[in-house]
Amino acid sequence: MAKSIYSLVLDDEVIALIDRMAYAEGASRSALINRILAENVGFSTPEMRMRDIFRRMEDILESSLLPMPAESGDSTLRLRSAISYKYNPTVKYTVALGREGASIGELRIQVRSRSDGFTLMLLQFFRLWARLEEAYIGKTDISFEAGRLTRKLIPHKKNGSIISEAVDGSAIAAYVNAFDGAMKAFFAGVNDPAAAQEAVEARMADYVRRNDIIM
Repeated sequence: MAKSIYSLVLDDEVIALIDRMAYAEGASRSALINRILAENVGFSTPEMRMRDIFRRMEDILESSLLPMPAESGDSTLRLRSAISYKYNPTVKYTVALGREGASIGELRIQVRSRSDGFTLMLLQFFRLWARLEEAYIGKTDISFEAGRLTRKLIPHKKNGSIISEAVDGSAIAAYVNAFDGAMKAFFAGVNDPAAAQEAVEARMADYVRRNDIIM
């Protein structure tokens, strides 16, 4: 969305209050004023739509993932979860929104562990999940390495038609929830590889079956 510089004459007291509010929200003065004006004229800015998406995601995921402090403003939502395996490794999810072609953003997943054995098993899960995505969803933009996975978010109907403008956060939350549940199921059955794979595939099949909008 295009932005321009405008000259406005405002009371110093008003600006002082705006600056205080902007600091509390972690926003710039310009961003806050732009949002306040947009709200009062009934216009939804991209930043406002992102916040609505993130609020919806937090409402849906509050029982399974915990929110983390934002690092880079309104364009990212950070969540964390834990895997029930030995030292309960923490999984960090970052949803970064921003249009790039058909993608509305990307999901970044990071798991830190000093255990080579755990890291290897995590990599096995990533490979399994990528294979299942191709089998159940089709070709997706997913990449991974030890401890990290990145996935482009391209919402579409099951017939393949892209519907990025209709996303309200529910579709992203459903994918994150499916991934997190599948990963926990994988490690819960890690001593029985066949059962673990079956549990992960069941999560993928359930995700595709239950949702009209697929990521």
